[in-house]
Amino acid sequence: MYPGSKIRTGFTMKVTGIHLNRPDLHTIAAELGIATRDVLTADGILTIYNTSKTCQEIVDDKNLALFISMALDISPENISDIEEVTEVPVKLEFDPSEFAYDEDDE
Repeated sequence: MYPGSKIRTGFTMKVTGIHLNRPDLHTIAAELGIATRDVLTADGILTIYNTSKTCQEIVDDKNLALFISMALDISPENISDIEEVTEVPVKLEFDPSEFAYDEDDE
């Protein structure tokens, strides 16, 4: 999550029959009119954050699985377990002094 950005909502789904890679994620983002950072995959689970008007229209028409299957050139039956999800913000904590430049380090 980017600092200052609002919490995103979207959908997770299980995708079978294909190993998703970066070009697939870019294709999905382009088809849905969302940024590439709004499409994530891990362990066969695809997460789509609904961040565009085009994507919202697709969700409202209940065609998200169909659009994903067309973008990936797979059967809609390969997409299952669609669930609504809300992004969980992660607070990053670090000590800025760890990144300070010290002339003695040279």
